[in-house]
Amino acid sequence: MKKNYEQLIQRVKQRSNPGAIDESVLLEKSFSAELRGLYDKKVLVYIKRAMQGVEAVYTSNTFAAGDKVKVQLKNVYPNLDYEYQGSVPSNTHIKGYSDIDLVQISGGFYAHDNKSNFIAKSQKSNLSYDQKIRLNEVINGAPYLGNANEDLKKIRLNAEEVLAKVYKEVNIIKAKSIEVNLTNPKRMVDVVTASWYKSVEAVVSANDYEKGIQIYNKAKNQRLKADFPFLKIHLLKTKDSQVNGRLKKMIRFLKTLKADSNIEIDFSSFDISSVCYNIDKIKYFDKSYDELVHVLFEELSKIALDSVYRDSIQSIDKSEHIFGYKPEKIAQLKLLLDELGIIREDLFKDNLVKRFLS
Repeated sequence: MKKNYEQLIQRVKQRSNPGAIDESVLLEKSFSAELRGLYDKKVLVYIKRAMQGVEAVYTSNTFAAGDKVKVQLKNVYPNLDYEYQGSVPSNTHIKGYSDIDLVQISGGFYAHDNKSNFIAKSQKSNLSYDQKIRLNEVINGAPYLGNANEDLKKIRLNAEEVLAKVYKEVNIIKAKSIEVNLTNPKRMVDVVTASWYKSVEAVVSANDYEKGIQIYNKAKNQRLKADFPFLKIHLLKTKDSQVNGRLKKMIRFLKTLKADSNIEIDFSSFDISSVCYNIDKIKYFDKSYDELVHVLFEELSKIALDSVYRDSIQSIDKSEHIFGYKPEKIAQLKLLLDELGIIREDLFKDNLVKRFLS
């Protein structure tokens, strides 16, 4: 069934430009010209807008909101590390008024991979002197004598108190984050409390983006398993730069299809990013935006039909398998595939796809 593209275009415009700023000022001239050239081809306008993403003025305001909250927290804990994670720093968000995750990270202690892995790595002959020094610092490091969970609990509770004094709308109920609702700029900032986690690879490379974190869960008073959000952002940006922005376009497009669906699709941004990241660059590095729809359709179809291929798909940082032992997730992917199939069919019906037919 053909979709109401005029309505869908308005939804995308409202998300990516919620302030209704004059597009002749907001959009780049080249992009505006392309849209004007497609005035009678609404399905293409929808696809192109959905892939384009949020304009820079809104993203900069989202970071400004996060920075305001960061300043308040730094007044209490100047020695903590503060980092952003999620779709905004990776520029795969689709809403102008996007939430942003601000992570406050304790550097007073850290967890790490099994020490035997560090020892085994330190014995390799191809390591530099500095690399061996860093590995040995972990191997010979004294155990932390404090209570890590209690220390993180204190940081979390103090953050709640500080932010509640400054902002009117602060939600402290969530176990993993504090929700801070700012009015100027109008944004939600999720404040996450965590400690650092050192993997062997991160210690050897000394790359900050490879360092992991363990998020504190207030309800359970414990740290969660290690996560590597900054590595995911780095890998996604690196691959996207190799395909001239096409990877992020595909991620934004699937997120938009999910948001615009008349049914609820429980397939997360994390899942969408992982699926798109898994696609071989050779399949899309030179494709036009309308051809990317076909690339995505072929990929999601293969995932739905080929269980061996499906079970091989991992998250961006290779820390987990996306579909393994999760039949409910396959069903949700098929719902997203149905939405994608309608768009693809409308492209073909209107004879808008001239090339790349399988």
